[in-house]
Amino acid sequence: MTQLLHLSDTHLGHRQYGSDVRRQDFIDGFEAGIERAIDHEVDALIHTGDLFHRRTPPLPEVNRCIDILRTAADEGIPFYGIVGNHDRKIDDQWLDLIEQTGTAARLDTSPTMVNDDVALYGIDAVPTPAWESAGFELAPPPNEDAYRLLCMHQLLHPPVPDVMAEHSTEEVIERLNIEIDGLALGDYHEPESERVAGVDVWYSGSTERGSSDEQGPRSVTLLGIDNGRLTRQQLDLDTRPFRTIDIGFDENDGYAHARSEVKNHDITGAVALVNLTGTRTSLTAGDVHELVLEMGAAVGRVNDDRGREHLDVGDTPSAAVEDPDTLIETRIADANLSEPALAVEELVRGDSATTNALDDKAEKLITDAQEAAFSDEEDAPEPDTGAETTSEPSGDAKATQTSFADLTGDDTDGGSR
Repeated sequence: MTQLLHLSDTHLGHRQYGSDVRRQDFIDGFEAGIERAIDHEVDALIHTGDLFHRRTPPLPEVNRCIDILRTAADEGIPFYGIVGNHDRKIDDQWLDLIEQTGTAARLDTSPTMVNDDVALYGIDAVPTPAWESAGFELAPPPNEDAYRLLCMHQLLHPPVPDVMAEHSTEEVIERLNIEIDGLALGDYHEPESERVAGVDVWYSGSTERGSSDEQGPRSVTLLGIDNGRLTRQQLDLDTRPFRTIDIGFDENDGYAHARSEVKNHDITGAVALVNLTGTRTSLTAGDVHELVLEMGAAVGRVNDDRGREHLDVGDTPSAAVEDPDTLIETRIADANLSEPALAVEELVRGDSATTNALDDKAEKLITDAQEAAFSDEEDAPEPDTGAETTSEPSGDAKATQTSFADLTGDDTDGGSR
């Protein structure tokens, strides 16, 4: 029997809620998934996209990723992956760079054989404008009896709810030129599965919570393939808990009231998400943030809705709404912005720079990008971001070119989650 471990949507480098603690949590979740593969002595690892959270991951995150992958490589476990919508670049991909270290390989439309009885294929995340023209032709495996497993990073229905899906799973299967046995997917952060047109289809889910709506355990999927038959087992990961605290305020409520409400929850070492409603008082959201940290939370996030009129939506349709940071980051990932534009965005949403410092840094980023774009020299300088989180290996000077639309985020490709 051939065993594979499927993990996805690790989003390395994600500084969720502006917290370095959360950035480390995403690394820890990835490492825990790799450790599960080693513990189960699998034959290979597959990753279905969004290895990194952004197209410009911090270099320390890239190096840490390689170090973690090396632990699997040292045990003889290869790592095969595809590119997601968050870390997709215009030309060479981060997986291509990591492949040079011998710790990973990028799947494509040619078969990668595991034990001669499993053929792995990969199609990177396809943006919506390119969907109709995207190629879905797979080369037949050398062993015609091999289990054919295609890896993709798309929101497909089923298993994704129709309201959230980008495309039909049946459409994907019909567009393929050869029959497949399994479709391993990424982009949806919850483990879901379905059998569609005779094909096993599933999402492994993410290794860390990308938003407060992701309540279930984070997990990876252990796959067993024996004589063409597939078995799947979800392996839960030990990740940081999220605690949601709703505090309603009357006119005379203050610090003591907030503290009393927080004490009703075990927030030690947790991400504490606090929602304030009711009458606005002298107690600020900043005061509540400091309170939850003092009471043991590793990370605090406060949403202050006090003083706002409550709307009774009655029986109107409702749906879960992602937190603002997740929505912004998803739109940014879809926008296909240039590296300088991403650097400016990182500064604007960061929480450490003063207004004056932000203005100076943003002006320098834009000036450097303009000089690079309009310079006649072949070796135009890369923009100096002045921040670790936006640096990346030097490359073709073309990669630094930008336009005003890029910098303002006006030119987007629509697209996926």
